[in-house]
Amino acid sequence: MYYVHSQYPDVTLSRRVTELDIERRALWAGLICSLFGLVVGLIIFAGERPPLFGDLSVGIVSAVCGAVSAGASSAYAFRTMLRARETWLKRIPAWRQMVTALGLVLVHVASTIMIMLVVFHLLQQAFYGLHLDVLAGALAVSVSTGISAYLSLEATARINAESLSVVLGIFICAGVLISMLLAEDQNWWRSMFSSLGTTQAGMGSFWTFNLTLVISGLVLAAFTEFLTRDLVRLAQTYRCRPALERYKIARMVRPRPKLVRWCLLLVSMGIIGIGLVPFDVAMEVHSAFVQMVSVAMIFLLLGTIVLLPGYPVVFHLLSYAAIGAIWGAFQLWNQWSYYNLTGFELSVVAIMFSWISVFIRTTSAMTQDRSEPRTTHSPSELDKAKKKPAAKGD
Repeated sequence: MYYVHSQYPDVTLSRRVTELDIERRALWAGLICSLFGLVVGLIIFAGERPPLFGDLSVGIVSAVCGAVSAGASSAYAFRTMLRARETWLKRIPAWRQMVTALGLVLVHVASTIMIMLVVFHLLQQAFYGLHLDVLAGALAVSVSTGISAYLSLEATARINAESLSVVLGIFICAGVLISMLLAEDQNWWRSMFSSLGTTQAGMGSFWTFNLTLVISGLVLAAFTEFLTRDLVRLAQTYRCRPALERYKIARMVRPRPKLVRWCLLLVSMGIIGIGLVPFDVAMEVHSAFVQMVSVAMIFLLLGTIVLLPGYPVVFHLLSYAAIGAIWGAFQLWNQWSYYNLTGFELSVVAIMFSWISVFIRTTSAMTQDRSEPRTTHSPSELDKAKKKPAAKGD
């Protein structure tokens, strides 16, 4: 436990990077990257009248330039601003810093590509048959690239466990939805959820689904670092409830941030493995990764009362309710055939991410409330201490 505490000291945000610093650098990043997009657009669209979407279109060039700018801005923000604001990041091993940075960079790159393609596809449908000249196309690329760089730098510099969980949830939902829309096999849902990641579903669905899983796993690994820091801060201020102090076993139960971290890391590695090894490539390996994720999450849910003492009772009840809901979903599929395997998998994913969202928000609330160590004395004892007259000579 000391090893974990030494990596995540209870420190406040550094004032070396202020909110104004972030805003100023984000504006500079947006300006520089918009000029980059303008130059690229003028070169590529020279002598052309590009459409909004399609081959050699404004949307494709904006997606590429925006992804490059978003990745560069996110990497710069992590290296120069986020590590200065969250000094505990410098204390973890270098390879974990690289995984955290990679997850943040890739989620901004992938999100930029998806947003650009969707937006310009919708614009092309709204303005059917529209073609732009060289200057208008280049300006559109410039604006898109500048906005991508600005937002990515802002988001990375201010990232925390709660905001990162929102990014992760939105990214997964968007990636899965797009892979569903790109699936060439309209009956993919009749087999299983993972069929979206097979070549039978189409190359568009194959790449979108599997890359979404791989990047989501990396983002979850990055998120685990931030969440573990918050859990360590809670462990440092944890006090056994006075009513339970007379029980030896209650005094032995302590928060276990390291075990929680390993459970979440197993989940993230399992998700990455599911994306890297589709079930039509190696069914046994794919199933092994699915089982890894399942075992880690079930262990975490069952052990919350031991791993996370001090959390509200209703949170522990919700954890066991989640296990009951998973069992009920399994019975609906296996015993009563209410829905197929796809329905069961979607139900489990919804339950898991709902619980993770509650876990994150509860941890964030407790971290804010326990910024100062909590006393173990009852209110009546505090009142007596205040009323007690001071001794002579004090």
